[in-house]
Amino acid sequence: MGTSPGVPRPPTAPAPNPCVLPAARLGASFELSVEPAVPVVEHGGSLRLTLKTTCQDPEGSGNVETLIRKQLVMVGPGQTVVDLLNVTAWNSSVLGYYSCSQQRKVVTTKLIVYRALEPPVLDPVPQVEVGKSHELVCHVAGVAPVRNLTVILRRGGETLRTKTFERHEQDEPVTVRVTHRLTAQQGDNGQSITCQALLDLAPYGPRFDTTSEPRVLTVYGKPAPASCRHLLRRGGGNRLTAGCFSPVAEFPEDPQMEPHIYLETSETVNASCAVGRVFPAARFELALGNQTLPLTISQDGHRATAEVSRSRPGHFGLVCTVTVGPVERKKEATVHVYRE
Repeated sequence: MGTSPGVPRPPTAPAPNPCVLPAARLGASFELSVEPAVPVVEHGGSLRLTLKTTCQDPEGSGNVETLIRKQLVMVGPGQTVVDLLNVTAWNSSVLGYYSCSQQRKVVTTKLIVYRALEPPVLDPVPQVEVGKSHELVCHVAGVAPVRNLTVILRRGGETLRTKTFERHEQDEPVTVRVTHRLTAQQGDNGQSITCQALLDLAPYGPRFDTTSEPRVLTVYGKPAPASCRHLLRRGGGNRLTAGCFSPVAEFPEDPQMEPHIYLETSETVNASCAVGRVFPAARFELALGNQTLPLTISQDGHRATAEVSRSRPGHFGLVCTVTVGPVERKKEATVHVYRE
């Protein structure tokens, strides 16, 4: 049998063993890889790794080296399967190696360790005067890996700010704080502020999507016209001047309620308290004596109605308290209860 022209055989080489492939066909061509190529595991969880090779040497061998506790699952032709147990190190790598016909290859794989995403939390939002600004603050605790996080602040369906963290390299959990300074407009009143957090490990791991409990904006007042602001700063205070007004809640008139209500003992009548045009929405309370009464609010939000009754005769105070923004006003009536 002639010698292959591309692979000369030294004249002193022993006759080849028919059961072993020549070294020249084994050494340089074998490949080594780890699956999954991007291993993702939850903190405290377990992960299965498969070391794969194209080595054809039946005497070849390999394994993985790591500081994480491991368990050998299977060793077979061309592959070694290992389970990593209770992965708690945030910055870990796995070294896979294989020796094939006097050659050794090594492949290093970094683990991506994540923590399930907790719902973000919005700081409380106070009542805000129109034209004034307030800093919205959202916290997301214990995020890992933070470079895969996106935080979105919204007002209703409108996105106020989107923040990503691709440049953050830390593997350990971190708490992030995302802010946005909002200048209040009259149309913001009643709008919901939410904070959405996305931790996206796809396509190699899970995708978490969670949103904070909403915070409702309460906005009051409106800014004075530019021509009046100088006057107000110089002592106009809250006094109304022709064409000018201070940036306070719009509550121009006291609540309206019948001053006297008459009923028999054990009779029930409806008592109402109403306001005109106000901003923001009015909040009502009706109290008979020291007892707060259940209310029904009209569809336009301008009238509150409660059922009034007494089992004994006498004269009782009925107080209507209306709050509009930071302004509170009261109206009192007398309930006259008589017996036939």
